[in-house]
Amino acid sequence: MNSPMEDRLRAALVEAGATVDTGALKPLRTPERRRSRVDLRLVSAAVAVVLAGATTAVWLGVRGDEHVATLAGPPGGQADAQELTIFLCSRSASGKAPSCQGQGVTPDQAKSIAKAAKEVSGVISLMYVDQAEAFESFRRDFAHNQRLLDAVTVDDLRASFRLRLEPGTDPVPVKQALSSLPGVEDIDLVPSAASLPSSGTQVSVFLCGDGSALPACGAERAADGEKIVKEGKGATTRQKAEIVALLRASKQVKSILFEDQSTAYENFKRSYQDNKALLAATKVGDMPESYRLQMRSERDDWSALLKALRRQRGVASVVDRRCTVDAALAMARYRVSLPKGQDCRMGG
Repeated sequence: MNSPMEDRLRAALVEAGATVDTGALKPLRTPERRRSRVDLRLVSAAVAVVLAGATTAVWLGVRGDEHVATLAGPPGGQADAQELTIFLCSRSASGKAPSCQGQGVTPDQAKSIAKAAKEVSGVISLMYVDQAEAFESFRRDFAHNQRLLDAVTVDDLRASFRLRLEPGTDPVPVKQALSSLPGVEDIDLVPSAASLPSSGTQVSVFLCGDGSALPACGAERAADGEKIVKEGKGATTRQKAEIVALLRASKQVKSILFEDQSTAYENFKRSYQDNKALLAATKVGDMPESYRLQMRSERDDWSALLKALRRQRGVASVVDRRCTVDAALAMARYRVSLPKGQDCRMGG
């Protein structure tokens, strides 16, 4: 038995055929699973969601009530992605992909894929990227993440074709025209650095809310793990003050913004304005309060601070935006996952 909020969101997501970043809502409880193929819409939506920043206007410690936020302007728009990547079957990297049947792409299949891609309406250029070139690019893109570099070898990457599309071209028909060709593992949009929205938020500290289903907030479930026998409680004023004190004491934190439920809901509505079913199922009370942090340096190791925050009473979860960006882009651009144990989200 789940909470009414969980039931509403599950029904809405099934109807809409989409997903939402659980860091933006009270988390749903779902079993873990690995997916060999990734839906074009879901990767694109995931990248946009994890990079979306706070738009609150109150800077803590400057003036005003520390637990009141006012709504600022909407976040900047995202430019349309203009590239698709055709990931080719690789015996070493994708032998388990159903479409590859345990085989790598053959030279004849690669030629046929290139020929078919050039004939698809809206494709204006095509470039082949072999495994070695993909590995070099991967090393450049993630030079800041040594754990990821250490976990990925050249054999983990796929050769691919990069397709440049005419502005305004719908990528979905292009994908449909090419995805069933022999030797194609998957096709996906390529988010470029220029097309991704910028944000000053690098760490999000989500607070417990009344009725939470998270053990971190005091919730308890029955032995079957389904029925909630005790609901969690929201963060108190004293707990919020303790969290703020910890953040102010850290030399790694440059600025702190507080986002209340109303502000979070307005931001949520803007982010999902085209998903009517999800919006209809979501209420202001479903949104968590949070602190949005801007850090002094991207090169710092924040792990000690994040663990300390996770142990604070009233904290539901802590999300490292730097980590979630890496996870989304590594999957979208290279079809690789973060190494085991590198969790972007600490908590429920």
